[in-house]
This record gives sequence, C-alpha cells and structure tokens, in this order.
Amino acid sequence: MPHAKAEVPWVPEPSVDRPARHGKSAVRTLGFTVKRAATGALPLALATAAQNVLGLLFTLVFARWLGAGGYASLAVLVSAFLVLSVPGTALQVATARRLGQAASLASRRDSDNQRASTPAHAAAGAWPWLRALALITAVSLVLGLAAREPLARLLAVDTAWGAGLLPATAASWALLGVARGAWQALGHYRLVAASIVGDASLRIVAAAALVACGLDVAGAFAGSGVSFVLVALVLLALLYRSAPPRAVLAGHPPLSRLVRESAVPTAVLALLLALQELHVIFAKHLNSERVAGGYAAVAVAAKALMWVAVGLSMYVVPESVRRIGQARDPRTPAFHAGVLLTACAVAVVALFILAGNELVRAAFGPELTGAVSALFPLGVAMALLAATYVLAQYHVALGRCLPIPVLCAALVIEIAAALRFGHDPNLLAWSLVAVFFATTVMFTASGLACPSVVSDPEGEACPRTRRLTGSTYERTTDSATHDPADR
Repeated sequence: MPHAKAEVPWVPEPSVDRPARHGKSAVRTLGFTVKRAATGALPLALATAAQNVLGLLFTLVFARWLGAGGYASLAVLVSAFLVLSVPGTALQVATARRLGQAASLASRRDSDNQRASTPAHAAAGAWPWLRALALITAVSLVLGLAAREPLARLLAVDTAWGAGLLPATAASWALLGVARGAWQALGHYRLVAASIVGDASLRIVAAAALVACGLDVAGAFAGSGVSFVLVALVLLALLYRSAPPRAVLAGHPPLSRLVRESAVPTAVLALLLALQELHVIFAKHLNSERVAGGYAAVAVAAKALMWVAVGLSMYVVPESVRRIGQARDPRTPAFHAGVLLTACAVAVVALFILAGNELVRAAFGPELTGAVSALFPLGVAMALLAATYVLAQYHVALGRCLPIPVLCAALVIEIAAALRFGHDPNLLAWSLVAVFFATTVMFTASGLACPSVVSDPEGEACPRTRRLTGSTYERTTDSATHDPADR
C-alpha cells in the first residue's frame, strides 16, 4: 500500500541532554559543512565560473577570426541555441531530482521488491532516456540538414549548414544534460564539474579545428555540438561501468514522463532568463547608443555571479532530494550554496566598488563606460538574482510550483520598473535590487523555514520526511543516521 502523504514530524534529542559534547558537536558540524561544500558545491561553482571565462574567450577568438559579418551570424545561431537549450537544462534538473530521489529510497525498494536495489540501479534508470535522446539527436541532425535553407531564412543568417545543425545541437545538449543528471544523482559532483570545463574547452578546440578546415561560421557553431557529443560519450562510458543498462529495475518511466516532469523546471529557467535579460533590452530602447552600450557592458560584468549560481544549483537539487529520502535536513545543501554564493558576491561587489571603472574600461574599452556608475547596484541586483536562482531550484527539488507565480510577479514588476526608470541606468539598477531582494526574501522564508514532504518517484510520500513544526523537528518511525551538519 502506498503511504499517505501525511507529514509525520521528528524531534531530535535535545542538545541540553549532552552539554559536554555541545562544543565538539559544533566543531564537527562546522568541519563537516566545510568539507561537503568543498567537495560538492565548490567544484561545480568553480566549473561554471570557468565555463563563463572560456565562453568569453570563445567570443573574443571567433569575433576576430570570422570578422564582423561572420560573427554576426554566429551570434544569432548561439542566441537561438541558448533559447532551445532551456528544455535540455530542465531535463538535467528533472533527471537529477528523480534519480537522486530513487537512490535515496533504494533500501526501501529492496524491502518492497525483495531484490537488490542500490544507487547504481537508480542511476541505471537513465539509460532508456539516453537511448531515446541519442535517437532524437540523430533524427534532428538529418531533418535539420534537410531543412537548412528554410532555417537559415528564418534566422536571417548567411550560413545554411550552420542553421541546419541547430536542432541537433539542442538535442545533443539535452543528451549531455541527462548524462550529467545521472552523475549528479550519484553524488559525483567533481566528475560533473570536470565535464563542464571539458565541454567548454573542447568547444573552442573543435570549433577552431573546423574553422581552420574552411568551414567558417558553420564550423565554429558545429564545435558546440561536437563537444556536447564527445563529453556525453565519456560520461556514458563511465556510467556503463558503474550503472550498466542491465541494472535497470522495472518501473522507470519513459522519456515522455520525464519531459512532463521537466515542465516546472523549464518554466522556472525561462522566467529566470527573462529576469536576467529584459532590463538590458529596455535600457537599449530607452537610452542613447552610448548609455545603452555602457549599460549592456556593465550587465555582462555583473552577470558573472549567475554562472556561480548555475553551478551551485547542480549541487542543491540532488542533495536536497537525497536528504529528504534519508530523513535528513534538506536545507543543508542550500545553506552550503548560500555560504559560497555570499562569499563570491561580497568579493565581486567589492571589486566593482574599488575598481569598477578600470574593470569595464579594460574589458570593454573606454567607449563603453557610459553607465559604469550603475555597476555597483547592478552587481548587488545580480547577486540577489543569483540567490533567487539557487533558492528557486531548491523549491523545484522539493516538488513545489511556488517559484512560477513568484517569478511571474517579479517579471511584471521588473517590466514596470524598466518602463518607469529605464532612462536612468542607476535608478533602473536600484529598482532591480528591490525586486530581486523581495524574491530572495520570499523564497528564503517559504523554503528554508519550512521544508515540506517530497513524493518519491512513484508518487508516494517518503516515510522519512521531516517538517519544521514550531521550533523543533519531529521524526517518523523510520530510523536514520544523521550527519552532524543536520543539527
């Protein structure tokens, strides 16, 4: 019989019963927190930050190599890919959530099914999805190349072959995302981090080789698809050794079910992308070319923290779900991510205060310093949006739809603020600070103060779920081993 979705709380032993051990427990808790953050969240944050730097290097190299006309077409193709990549990124979130949850419930399934059930069996559940996505990638390549001329006209680019590669590139990104999601579910965050850096590095190498062979814009864009496929193959080869397809247990849903489960992550990612970019579009329309260009430049600099948030969310989603299934506090990964994000935000904002003008002048040139005074408030705004990003992913991990109405409301307010204050970059940036501060506070209050029941992959309420009641935790009938960071 499936468990009813009743929230049965737990109260740990009062710390006052062990006064002599309180100091040692606090030290152990701090040490464990630092260790988990250093081995889980930190590598992913550093990897996505490095990915941002390598992406900038890609832009600088090929803008010079292809010239103004060629790079304009490449920029359109990359922008179209970024839009099409949102569903693939959402599939990665859904994969990490579902398989991480299944891994945490492996012991329970063992007692139910009377057969071996381990995290490897849970991760092996990704193989049917991976096979389906590999087939979709191959079909997308054939169909995209066949329809390359209409796609090129639709995108208004000069390279038909590059336009024809767009569908397959988006599909290969989804394939890579599901492969990464499986490894996230197993807790191999350093491998995922290495794949992020490897993908960004290989993209430059592959694109350079293809352009050198005379493929020009199409070759530069094809480098992305080549890197996605190669890195995915490496991850799949390693997954085959750790969780081969024969380890799949019955009951894993088809890819169509995973796509439906990724609907909320897709909506959340799309809204976050809109919050990140719309104010730049409004500033361009409401200001002179010099001010608009300067605002775009400081926005690029300020958005560096968003890449850190992307990496941290890759840690928060599977860890939160895993802890729910093991009767451990799901807020701990969000705390780890918050500490690291705060440290990065303080460092970046301090840099903007002390050397913002010099930074923008060195990176973008003296002609794009027209809005450098907005760098500090915009840096604060992007730090708050980065916190919103991580907390929204935390809510998604817990199976909540709360981020959607909150982010929709924030987007409406941002548009209104941009229309009202868009003519002044400083006022626009400070209005964004107010909007993103409100979303951060709302997500923090509703998420970290009150973790809720999370359903297992089959829709059952996990019997080891905790809920905050008053100022204490209560526990279900199942026993569990608690790590020091949960206290």
